[in-house]
Amino acid sequence: MVRLSRIVAPARGLCLLLLAFVASGAVFPSVDRAAASSVAAPSLACRSGQQPAGPRAEDQLVLTYLYYWYDALSLDDPGLTLHPPSGTPFDWADPNWHRQQLADMTEAGVDVALAVYWGDGPTWSIHGLDALVAARESLLISGQRPPTLGLFFDSNLYANLLADFPALGDLTSDAGLDIFAGQIASFFERVPPCHWARIDGRPLIFLWRPDTEDGGVLRFEPSTLEALYARLERRLGMRPYIVRERTWDSYARAENLVLETEDMFAWGAALQGPLFAGRTAAVGPGYDDRLLVDRPGYVRDRDGGQGYARDLREVVLSGVPWLLLETWNELWEATAIGETAQYGRAYLSLTREYLEVFRRLGQHRVRDGWVDLGHARVNYLAWLTEAPEERGTPVFVGGRIGARPHVEPEDGAGYFQFALPPRLRPDGSVSIAVRVEYFDDGDGSFLLEYDGEDEDAPGKGAFTPTAAVTLEGTASWRTHEFILPSAGLRRRQYGGYGDFRIQDLPTEGEPPHIFGRVVVSVAPSDRPILLGPEDLSALGPRSGHFFELHWRGVTAAAAYAVELLPPDTGERTPHAFTTLERQRCQGGPAWTEHSPTRALTAETRCLLEHV
Repeated sequence: MVRLSRIVAPARGLCLLLLAFVASGAVFPSVDRAAASSVAAPSLACRSGQQPAGPRAEDQLVLTYLYYWYDALSLDDPGLTLHPPSGTPFDWADPNWHRQQLADMTEAGVDVALAVYWGDGPTWSIHGLDALVAARESLLISGQRPPTLGLFFDSNLYANLLADFPALGDLTSDAGLDIFAGQIASFFERVPPCHWARIDGRPLIFLWRPDTEDGGVLRFEPSTLEALYARLERRLGMRPYIVRERTWDSYARAENLVLETEDMFAWGAALQGPLFAGRTAAVGPGYDDRLLVDRPGYVRDRDGGQGYARDLREVVLSGVPWLLLETWNELWEATAIGETAQYGRAYLSLTREYLEVFRRLGQHRVRDGWVDLGHARVNYLAWLTEAPEERGTPVFVGGRIGARPHVEPEDGAGYFQFALPPRLRPDGSVSIAVRVEYFDDGDGSFLLEYDGEDEDAPGKGAFTPTAAVTLEGTASWRTHEFILPSAGLRRRQYGGYGDFRIQDLPTEGEPPHIFGRVVVSVAPSDRPILLGPEDLSALGPRSGHFFELHWRGVTAAAAYAVELLPPDTGERTPHAFTTLERQRCQGGPAWTEHSPTRALTAETRCLLEHV
């Protein structure tokens, strides 16, 4: 994620000062501020006292990580995998460089720039904010609406320090937590309040992992985060809105602890693919750390942008309200989507196209959502898989791929966990239908446990069981539909994120059963099918560009968009369409009979084929 060499020396000096001041009982001052400009002057375009509430937590939001530590010396580093475009500013102290980054984010459709902050020790970290604020100020004066500024507090501030100064990482002590809170607060004391990114009126903070790249781990307890809130509320005058990286929970579970903040996010999408956590979905274009010393040499090839396009499609379709772009401009690990010498503005443009679709689809409710457990594809239904084993084991059987769940040693059962995203979630308590595909082999049974409203059911209704489905040994793929009456769906499963789960109950000594696609339908009579993000009005044929139409009947719908096919292996790209698109393709009459919505597949020629 980071280049430690850019921070180690300044942070070591910071640490010495911290320990000295803590030992003396004095208040810790800011470090190394005299070397550059003074604290940012009062805003002109963003007047004092004007502090907009910002979006609500349930609103759509696009955020990205802004690395602002670069200067001319960065270009001399042989580990720099990507490079800035030639002839442009490239210096954390230059407001023109920051202005270009914010202007490009605005063009792409980004709402919040999460400044990757390393505390007020390094000169670039604290004084780079002055240039960033000046750049945003100038854009506001010119009439533009640049992204607001949120804090991404990078715990690698502590890298290479905890071995020598372990007390610094003890957040269970008043001294350790005071220092931690003080470093977070220093960001907001440098950035005028009217530039802050806010959620429900509260300043937005993303906390990275509690561990560092050199193996250090911050020590914490259940009361640590609430004590952090209290300290920050005193410093900032209001309670912040904190989003923690999910690794905090991994460490907490190992100690049987429970943590609470407003939300969580997952880091690593640029390398691993889309990651879902809380109300967030993270996506990145690729990753490459092979030029960095002492790194394992991980790489995820960009594949000409095809992988990024597939990942964007998946997160846009998921219905989550917050999209995290990982990252805007990290060059050493080659995760940038902003303009670079190697890729120009291609990834910026691709991002803009899908964010436009994201905004459009945000106005629609959907009728169906599904997860294909074998292919690991999701569509408007969240598959909760924080641990890799929760995805199960892929198995090819009966002519297709399914997945066996991981068996929990505590009860001998296997589980797949799910949540309904906002666009699929029903209004109030209604019945929903869940269709589960399974390979009917052997014996045993499976059932669903869902978050219902029967207070007498397990977990006060959080794990309401359905009747079990007993396997009959037909050695064929079958489907069972569960009707969940009065499904409250208050996300009381999976640590506060899950709505229902498959509980697989294999016979003792036998492997778990194999499952295929899980489909959820809510109020099917009044919702259009929106299973694909593109229609031809968004990605239409250019002059001389023809399409082969594969007409595929689906349930009648009032609007466009049908099904998302598996990842393409060739030239085909799935699109959605209305029946009038036949006329656009061949110049013939529109489909005149009362027909369902159809599916369109892009090809190099225009041929009508009934399927």
